[in-house]
Amino acid sequence: MEVSTAITLLTVIVILLSVVIVTLLAIIIILLIKVSKLVNSIQRASENAAKISEWFSPVKVFTEAAKAFRSLKRR
Repeated sequence: MEVSTAITLLTVIVILLSVVIVTLLAIIIILLIKVSKLVNSIQRASENAAKISEWFSPVKVFTEAAKAFRSLKRR
């Protein structure tokens, strides 16, 4: 094998590996962005569920009902 052929083949291999590495990095970045959006969505949903469960606690319901009855008596 001649030296120029070996250099050409090594150059092609280096270029192909560079393209593969850049492609893999791009795929990883895209997946991380999608996972981040999914986590943010799940976090918002859990915060909303926490707020809803807070309103369904018996203490909160009775407190708000008592405030409503007091405000009706004042009128």
